[in-house]
Amino acid sequence: MMPAGATARAKTANRGRAGLSNATPIYAQLIMHFRHRIQTGVWRLGQTIPALNDLAAENGVTRATVRQAVGFLHREGLLCSRRGRGTEVIGVPRTNLWQQLPDSWEELVRSADSIEGDMLELARPMRLPEAPQTEKGILAPGYHVVRRLLKRDGIPYLVGTSYIDRRIIAEVGEAALQRGSVYRAMEASRKFRPARGDQLFTLGMADAELAFLLEIPLNAAVVQVLRWVFDAGGILIYQSEGQFRSDFVQARRRLI
Repeated sequence: MMPAGATARAKTANRGRAGLSNATPIYAQLIMHFRHRIQTGVWRLGQTIPALNDLAAENGVTRATVRQAVGFLHREGLLCSRRGRGTEVIGVPRTNLWQQLPDSWEELVRSADSIEGDMLELARPMRLPEAPQTEKGILAPGYHVVRRLLKRDGIPYLVGTSYIDRRIIAEVGEAALQRGSVYRAMEASRKFRPARGDQLFTLGMADAELAFLLEIPLNAAVVQVLRWVFDAGGILIYQSEGQFRSDFVQARRRLI
């Protein structure tokens, strides 16, 4: 049985955390909560935010949990601790970094020209374990796998993995993947003859690796984009799997 004092403390914590759910780690919820305070002006630029102990008491969590959330906002460039002055607001969340999800292959190729990217991995040729579940296609003899972290204005917003028919890469060379976008590299190949393509958008949550790479809280919402391109013979010549930060993308479609 829980001691009476512990029971009282648990009840107090639960009351303090009335606005926090159990589905997402508490520190991640605090990050979003504190970021919202800055974005809405509750915490203004130049203002000193409450002390860690006060924030912990307000939210019914430990001081260490608050420190973890505040530390994340430090790294994001929103907060800064100054000796003798506490923690001040020094930045606001960016709101003008929307990446429009493309409607066509041509638009996708054009949009990639201005992307700043860091190569995470350039794998040796490998076979895909299976064709996409939602498509009927024929696997190519093998694939090159390219994994990239893409940025906009220096801020990471997409982790993308591309599977490219190795016959295309054999023609253009791996160096083409390092010089520019995957799409431009494929377009430069005479063996890249797309006849049909599809893309699928779904919502998901960031695991530990994705949260680290995209600099977002664990279990934060992400937009997952799957793309498939087939040639006239039904061979799968390109497949990609991308995870976007949900605060960086929008999909605009004409209604009427």
